This record gives sequence, C-alpha cells and structure tokens, in this order.
Amino acid sequence: MGLLLWLIFIATLAGAVYLGWQKPQTLIPLLAGAVALEISRTWYPDLGKLGAELGTVDLTRILTLTVIIAAGARVWCSQELRRELKAVLHNALTRALLIYLALGAFSVVYSVGRGKTLIELVRLLVLLALYLGICLLVRLEQARLPLQVVHWVGTALVPLALYEGLTRHFLWRAYLAEGMLARVNATFVDPNIFARYLVLAIVANLVLQHLAPSGKQRWVYFLTLLGLTGGLAATLSRSGILTLALILVGLLALLPGKRIWQPVGFLGLIGFFIAILRPTVWQRLATLKEGLGALDAQRQYLWKVAWAIFRSHPLTGVGLGGFQKTFLEHYLAWKTVPDGATLSHTTVLTIAAELGLPGLAALAWVWVVLVRLLCSLKRAGGEAYVLGAGYFLWILTVFISSQAEARFFEDPIIWIGMGLLVKLSQSREDKSGSGLETARG
Repeated sequence: MGLLLWLIFIATLAGAVYLGWQKPQTLIPLLAGAVALEISRTWYPDLGKLGAELGTVDLTRILTLTVIIAAGARVWCSQELRRELKAVLHNALTRALLIYLALGAFSVVYSVGRGKTLIELVRLLVLLALYLGICLLVRLEQARLPLQVVHWVGTALVPLALYEGLTRHFLWRAYLAEGMLARVNATFVDPNIFARYLVLAIVANLVLQHLAPSGKQRWVYFLTLLGLTGGLAATLSRSGILTLALILVGLLALLPGKRIWQPVGFLGLIGFFIAILRPTVWQRLATLKEGLGALDAQRQYLWKVAWAIFRSHPLTGVGLGGFQKTFLEHYLAWKTVPDGATLSHTTVLTIAAELGLPGLAALAWVWVVLVRLLCSLKRAGGEAYVLGAGYFLWILTVFISSQAEARFFEDPIIWIGMGLLVKLSQSREDKSGSGLETARG
C-alpha cells in the first residue's frame, strides 16, 4: 500500500509539472475541481519531517504551487508578462489585498503567538501569489471553464452523496454516519464544506444556463440542477441552505430576467418538494430561527469569546492567527462543550479579534473594490458581465458560508474568482467595446 501511495504521489507531481510546463492555463479549472477532492490527502504517503513542515499534502496544494511556479517562470522569461504583472499589482483589488496582508504582517510586532502569525502570513502570501498567477495565466476565451468544472464536478459527486445517505456507507470519515442523522460529506472533510461546494456548483449552473445558446442545453442544466439540489438537501447543512437562499437573491438582483427567474423558480419548487418528502430536511431548516448556521452551544461560546477579545483589543487585535492561543490562555473557562473547538468559525469575528478595527476596515475595502469591479463590467455588459457576476457570487458564497464554517481567505475558490474578475475588468479597460470574443490575455 505504501508503494502505491508513492507511485500516486510521483504521478501527480509529474502530471502537474507537465501541465505547468506545456499547458499552464489548464491548471486553473483543474484547481477549481481539485478543491472538491479533500479526500486526496489520503492518496499520498507520509512525508515525515518534510510533511510536518509543509502541512497536509493534497491535490489542491500541489496544483496551487504549480500555478505559482508556472506563472513565475513565465514572468521571468517574458517582458510582456512582466508588464501584465505590473498592471495587476497596480489594480485596486490587489492593493486592497496587500493592505490586509500588511496589517497581518505588522501584527507580528505585538502578536500573542508570533510563530502562528508568521505561518498564517506565509499562507496568505502563497494564496496572493496564486491570485497573481491566475491573473497572468488565465485566457479570456477560457473564462467559462472554472464554472463548468465546478458545475460538473459537483454534479458528479451527487450520486456518491445520495449513496452515502441511503446506505450510510461513507467513502471516508465514516463516523459522520453514526447517530440519528447521516450527514453526507462525499469527498470533503466536512458536510458543510461539501454543501458550500454544491452551492458554488448551483451558481455555476444558473450562470451557464443564462449563457446557454440553445434550449436543449438549458434542459440539460435543468436536470443537473435537480441533482445538485438533492445533493445539497442530503448534506442537511443549514448554513449551506441559508447561503443558497441569500445567493439566489443576489443572483436575481445581478442578472434579472426570464433566463434566471425560470431556473430559480424551478429550484424553489424542487426544494419545496424535497422538504415535504423528507421531513428531516424540514426539521433542520426549522432550526434556522436560532441564528446564522443554527447556533449550537459550540458556536455560541466561540462567538462570545471572539467578541470579548475584540472588546479588549479593538484597535490592534491579538495578532493574525492569535485567536486560539488567546482563547486557551484567557478564555478557556468560557468553553461549554468539553471536546468543542477552540478555533473561531466566523470570518468577520475572527478578523475582529485578530486584527481589530483596521482588519475589519481592510476587509470592507476588499468588498468595496470587488463591487466596483463588477460595476465596471456591468457598464460594458455582455458575456463578460455575466461571467463576472458568477465569480463575484462565488466569492460571496464563500464569505457567507464562512460566517458559520470559516475558510474564507483560506479557500482557493475566492482567489480564482478574484483573479477572473480582475482579468475580465482589465480586458474591458484595455479593449473597450471590442467584446469578450476578440479580447486576448
């Protein structure tokens, strides 16, 4: 078994190197699909001390590093790409992200855990490098591909999810099948993160339906939408269902018209029948009245601790990544669940506790710039705006979901979305009026 894991690991590296050298633009949609394969961490061997330094090795991290290296090599060799990199670095979104990173870097000075802060800072720098690599490698004629990959990967996982729900035989993390509720996770660590990915796939489905040139293609998307909705229901994720409801409101606002109203109405009808036919889903939905993500005892004390830390350090926070250490050292008595979490599960409160008001202001500025980018695409209209709306809603999906399950800046999907938004907006500025089809990266 150990030899097989090494062979898979070597084959993965070889494939990534080949694509990075010969077809680097294909890495971006592949990365969007690889996000769904958290199970890939079980495919590779224990790397010993090297693995301890690198952290969990999975397909997502391998492809992330490949994108960065491939983009870096091409920037080194191409003066044109160096000019493009300069333009991306001067983009308002890049500057907003750099402000957030600068606050994190400055927090090393006063952080309660400098080692953890440095680790988190390196992680963010790697993801920023991924974003830059995406901006440089992506081709506008392939701007649909990440949406298509997430849609079809999510659709492909639905049969596995339904199988797990019906048989209680899980592909991995079998303990999730224990108890009264079997919350399916497919290839993900957590059912709620699986639900998040399915919401991303539903957004992709609706955007691709909007762009579909023929009625036959739209019927195919209608059928896959049915499957994706059933898969989401099988996760029994309250935060996932609430996220979908909010995102659909945003979708209707950004893309009004019959091509969106019809599938969204169909989606609502599917959800209604699922809730009737499966009482467990309705019972889970009923608990939403307790608050975002159906606050349980664990989330309640995490919220209280985060708020207490913010009140004690409103101007600076306790340093990037310092929430857990502060919790364990000063607020452990607030923990009401013996084996409960000590890491914050709410992005906004995590940033408030760790970076204070400046961190919240930096996060708000990132969102202001994202909205401005989308508005600039809307003025141009056409396919670029529809795709931009889809990627904006991807970022919004992860953000809303992260208020219950964390993983906002840590999720590669938002960096893919931001990279595509920047590329689409720069194309509009560089070749105004020429149309998406004639634009070239």
